[in-house]
Amino acid sequence: MRNGRRKTKTVGPHPIDLHVGRRLRELRMLNGFGQTEIAKLLGITFQQVQKYERGTNRVSASRLYDIAQALKVPVSYFYDDIPRDLTDKSIAQRNKIVTQLFVSREDPMQRRETLELVRSYYGVEDDVLRERIFELIKSISKYNSSKTDRGI
Repeated sequence: MRNGRRKTKTVGPHPIDLHVGRRLRELRMLNGFGQTEIAKLLGITFQQVQKYERGTNRVSASRLYDIAQALKVPVSYFYDDIPRDLTDKSIAQRNKIVTQLFVSREDPMQRRETLELVRSYYGVEDDVLRERIFELIKSISKYNSSKTDRGI
C-alpha cells in the first residue's frame, strides 16, 4: 500500500469504460458513421475505435474531447445514464452488473436495427408525418401486447 491507497485487481474492462464505449458506438451509428470514418476523423486506426467501443482500451480525456467535438456532443454525453450502483459494488458485483447491462445481446439498444430505426425516424423531416409514424408503431406494439395477453 502506497500513500494510503490500495491497488485493486480488476478483471476485464472497467464498467465506466464499457459504458463510455457503448455510448460512443451508439452515437457513431446514430450519425451513420462507420468505425473507419470516425477513425479517420480522429487520426487513429479503426482497430483503436473498436477497442474504445468494447471498453478494452480506455479513452483518454483529450481523446474523449476530440470525439465529442467530432460528433458535436458535450463530453458529458458519454457519462449520461451511468447506473449509480456501479461505483458502490465490489469488483465481482460490478462485473456481474456489467455482464447483464452492457455485454448482453438482449439489450435492444445494442442492436444495429434499433439504431437504424432511430436514425431513419429522425430522418423524416415532416414533423406531423414523423408523429403519425410514432403513433402507428405504438399502436401496433399495443395491439401485439394485447393479443399476447389474451392468448391469441
